[in-house]
Amino acid sequence: MKLFLRYGLLGILLVVVLISCDLQSKKRIPSLRESYRETDKLPFGGFVAYKGLQAEFPDYWINIADKPFDKTWPVIKKNSSKYALYFLITKNLLLSVEEVNAMIEYVKAGNDLFISADYIDSKLLEAVYCTLDRKSEIVNEVNGNMYDTHVSMYYGNDIKTSNYGYYYFPFLNYFSSYDTAYARVLGVNENNLPNYLVMFAGRGRLYLHVAPRIFSNYFLLTDDNYHFFENVTAYLRFDPQYVYWDEYYKNHASSRSKSNLDNDDPDDNFSSLNVVKQNPPLLWAFCIAVTGILLYVLFNAKRKRSAMEIIKPNPNATLAFTETVGRLYFQQKNNKNITEKMITYFYEYLRKKYFINTSIINDEFINSLSGKSGISHDETKGLFQIIKNIQTQENVTDQELLTLNEKIDNFKKIKTDGRKFV
Repeated sequence: MKLFLRYGLLGILLVVVLISCDLQSKKRIPSLRESYRETDKLPFGGFVAYKGLQAEFPDYWINIADKPFDKTWPVIKKNSSKYALYFLITKNLLLSVEEVNAMIEYVKAGNDLFISADYIDSKLLEAVYCTLDRKSEIVNEVNGNMYDTHVSMYYGNDIKTSNYGYYYFPFLNYFSSYDTAYARVLGVNENNLPNYLVMFAGRGRLYLHVAPRIFSNYFLLTDDNYHFFENVTAYLRFDPQYVYWDEYYKNHASSRSKSNLDNDDPDDNFSSLNVVKQNPPLLWAFCIAVTGILLYVLFNAKRKRSAMEIIKPNPNATLAFTETVGRLYFQQKNNKNITEKMITYFYEYLRKKYFINTSIINDEFINSLSGKSGISHDETKGLFQIIKNIQTQENVTDQELLTLNEKIDNFKKIKTDGRKFV
């Protein structure tokens, strides 16, 4: 009886797998991967948005940016005598410290930077004093909740446009906080929460948008949604010297060398899986092999396993190690060595927190650090005068060591409201 049930189950699973494979080969569902590439005509490609940008700037040649922003910005700065517009749409925007600094410098120099991303790197958000809330949208995507969702914009004296929507995962991302002194809300999601901001810094503008699906082919080709693209770009200045469309920060930029199965170019559509799909005998063989593996795993899942030896975790010796090192320094009385390490760690703290170069300590450095940290110029200068005095001494007394430690601790504990972007 058990043998009959086993072979019966095997036969049923085999028939189900073969039927599903046959149906899938007849009717292919287009990929829903969010690429936003200029040539991608799939639902979440950026072909329509790219053509829309060309239509909005008919007298301009759209430059394709295919390098990190910190590599592109020097080229723009060298060639541009007016100002440039950089248009960036991606699923996830991940940035290095150098790229964040380049973007801020680019905007302050009088250029416009438009960013639309579902996830914006926290380093950039911290630099412009914004916070992004994504929890609700993520929960709906994980649960597969789709429904009619919409967005809208403001124009004139805070008058809202009509709603623009489609059927898919909802637009729920929004900016939970931003500085109203230099930021203005241009658009909202279905809950009337801000999802499109413009920020003014120096002579330039930074546009932050957190619903990139709005720029997908699917959304823009639904009903009259292309008017929404016109409303979004209406806030951009229309006389730049150069216009850039980003292709570097698109989804899966790190795997750009791999074959893109969703690309319409047949030369890029070659892979082992595609060869199997295009040959029915190979497809049948593949389905049978997968079914056999699944059945093998199913009927052998309850095999007995030998007892595994429990490996005890290593004891936490961090405290003992710290005490040993402390006693070693105390016995040697090498205060000079201790102060050098304290200064080194302090400089590393400044670089990570304020994105500032500590290789040269001068008046310009002190003014910059004072402005970013919010600590007075005299206090900042006094701290670095103590550091300079200690660095030039051969020996350091206990009192000098304690004074340096107290000054550094006070510098880190002071809460500020400094602005490093405006």
